[in-house]
Amino acid sequence: MILPNKYISISESFIGLSALVLDILNDKELTVDKLWNKFEKKYINTKKLNSPPTFQKYIYLLEFMYLTNMISYNAKGEIINENKKVSD
Repeated sequence: MILPNKYISISESFIGLSALVLDILNDKELTVDKLWNKFEKKYINTKKLNSPPTFQKYIYLLEFMYLTNMISYNAKGEIINENKKVSD
């Protein structure tokens, strides 16, 4: 589930989905639900993913991304891309 293999495609793995979330997040600060809405509009509703993640898998993905220091949260609870921190 984390890494792609012969049964799990890159678009279904956490590594592949992380890249898509970081693409949407870029240098913005978004709440969990706003990020999900943007992800849904860009990748799920347009049918760009063969097997789109459920909201539950999306939450697991955010946990994975936080644990691997791809994202962090600010005091307001918004998600921040660790690679492109927003300056105040």
